[in-house]
Amino acid sequence: MSYQPAENLNNRTFIGLITAQFLAGFNDQAIHVAAMFYAIHTAILSEAKAITLMPILFYAPWAIFCTLAGHFADRYSKTVTLRVWKFSEVLISLFLLLGFYLGSSGGMPHTGGWIVMSCVFLMGTHAAFFAPAKYGAMPEILRPHILSQGNGILESTTFLASILGTVSGGLLFNYYRDTPAMIAVVLLVLSVIGAGTSFMIAWLPAASPERLFPANLFKPLVENLKIMFRSRPLALAVLGIAFFVFMVSYMRASMLMHGETRNPRWNEQYTSLIVATVALGVGLGSPLAGYFSGGKIELGLVPFGCMGMTIALVLSAIALQHTAVLVITLIMIGFFSGFYMVPLYTLLQHRAPKKSKGELVATSNFINVTGAIAASILFFLLVQAGQVTNLTPLIQVQDKVAEGKITDIKYVPHKHGKIEKVTVETKDAIIDFTAKSKKTSEEIKQQQADQDGFREVLRAIGFEDDDLIDERTVSFPDNFFDVLGGALQIGDPATVSSYELRGVEHLLIRKTGQPLDSIYDKERLPRYLFLGAALMTVAILFLLWRKLPDFFVRTLFWFKSLGKYQLKAVGMQNLPTEGPVILATNCNNLLSCLQLVSATDRSTKVILIEDRTSLHHGTLLSWLAERAILITVKPGADNSLSWADAKREALETLQGGHLLAISMEHPEHAGAVAALMEEVWQQTGAPIVPVFCGAIDDSTLGVSPRVRVVFGESPATTSPETLRAEITKLGDWIRLNDDSAGSEHH
Repeated sequence: MSYQPAENLNNRTFIGLITAQFLAGFNDQAIHVAAMFYAIHTAILSEAKAITLMPILFYAPWAIFCTLAGHFADRYSKTVTLRVWKFSEVLISLFLLLGFYLGSSGGMPHTGGWIVMSCVFLMGTHAAFFAPAKYGAMPEILRPHILSQGNGILESTTFLASILGTVSGGLLFNYYRDTPAMIAVVLLVLSVIGAGTSFMIAWLPAASPERLFPANLFKPLVENLKIMFRSRPLALAVLGIAFFVFMVSYMRASMLMHGETRNPRWNEQYTSLIVATVALGVGLGSPLAGYFSGGKIELGLVPFGCMGMTIALVLSAIALQHTAVLVITLIMIGFFSGFYMVPLYTLLQHRAPKKSKGELVATSNFINVTGAIAASILFFLLVQAGQVTNLTPLIQVQDKVAEGKITDIKYVPHKHGKIEKVTVETKDAIIDFTAKSKKTSEEIKQQQADQDGFREVLRAIGFEDDDLIDERTVSFPDNFFDVLGGALQIGDPATVSSYELRGVEHLLIRKTGQPLDSIYDKERLPRYLFLGAALMTVAILFLLWRKLPDFFVRTLFWFKSLGKYQLKAVGMQNLPTEGPVILATNCNNLLSCLQLVSATDRSTKVILIEDRTSLHHGTLLSWLAERAILITVKPGADNSLSWADAKREALETLQGGHLLAISMEHPEHAGAVAALMEEVWQQTGAPIVPVFCGAIDDSTLGVSPRVRVVFGESPATTSPETLRAEITKLGDWIRLNDDSAGSEHH
């Protein structure tokens, strides 16, 4: 018997998937960071080049192999795909061990270094193939009513793995800097454990075993893009997720720049750890978002997340000079990001066609990589704009302080290529160059006072004081086209220049004959970058609102409904993802209409025949609902919408490709309702879907009533009597089968 989706999160398959993906995410980041530090320490790459190149090596496979990753996730059992790539992780760890051995003990530092860096590309390939199977398997492992909760756990553990992997990669390199092969041994052990946990995952049948290997690798990508943007729910999910990836890339670059503008300047480890606090916030927010989603996809959480992120970004811009406060605001950004992401990922998984979930997740990853590239381009343009507008003023550099041959380079202990002193032999003398602060000790203490709390945390997990912040700065400018070139070596002819920036002398050393780069004071720019991120978050909220105009009604209704009842959507596969649809329902008041709308994932209008109590559900919520989701009819009232007006607005809704709900529960207006439904159906040809919405048990002391929204199949005949009978059947069925009801079974 094939595996049946589980009713709860406490099942072996889900635990096995979470454990396997956690260890995969941990190794992804640990290898990424350890390889970067190794390349810097061995002078294979300069720090700037390593920071730029490593993300490219890791994320390039997501775009290169997206079609293949999606094909294999759907063509074969996702269980097989997950296990194969967990075992490939073991092989990559062995390859990493070879690279570290050749680079340290084998006397082949450059060969070993390039093998180590190639492992970053291989782990990116591993992640590119693993992700579609992981996300695509979730709807096959969990029932729809707990899919949001499962995604909350999945996203939380994914980001927790990213935090721990990033930090552990640095710690492992610190500890095993002289014997880096031990790093690979540790990661090899973890990869073996991860491969073992993949056998906890039950056998999942292939979604599309008849699928042929694509002769044209670009054609499936184009077709999947068409499917995504033709379907309103999928377009909403893909657009929202791509923006999140865009923001992650943009904000990481902004934080790195902020660290570079500190004086003394933050090193990469310190900056990365502060950036990782965003992931800590995501780890806290995602499970809560899954819990608050209840038994459905709660799209009302998306505006809540956007608004929270916007406020936190503005606070971050204000608190940039106060690191302890900045860390708190970054955690807030991550926390609200969890509320933003979880509903969108759940929507993508649930609404992707069953036979091509893997392909659509892989295509979404392709769009995400495009978003990350767009963020890099935008960041570059904003930096250039800052220079043109003098927001980042040009610093006067004293060139050719000395010219000669480098005779010695002294590195700061445990700094992975950070330079403390350079000795240059000129034709007249031998000069030691060391950049020094011209600030008083009291000024430096005052500047760093707000960092003490965070520094204590770093010390507690093993970082030494020298790892936390740089007080001396010597930089080697790199030629943009010399991407793979190493740092300067002893014996190289060099030119020394210097400049002063807010009380600290900086030394700039370059190969003799290399042009002198312009130096800009970028201290003010990060604040504007953060404010720009807040504006972009408002912009994406506006764009998503245009695609789902009832967004804010959903958010307010979710907030007001917390703890009052347990709402669950059933049969969502019967609701088309595109085109106009008429929902024949039993909803006859504002509360039930709002429950129906919150259970859908498309823009919905409801024709409500109003009486004295039908709109009584809070002044603000009623006001928003009347403008966003309701077409109200007040028969007999002089100033009300007439049935003709209601028909006109109903036709506009359907012709716009949206959902229109019509209540069948008004016997006194049965003729008018039947005439309206017949006319809009004749003019639009929209399919009619019966929907039951209501409580299936009575409220008992201390227990919230269970409310269910059940979408049925379109009946063969669409007479009012048939539709009312179908709605009644759905209500009777869910009362008998609620404990086992899932989107595939009713």
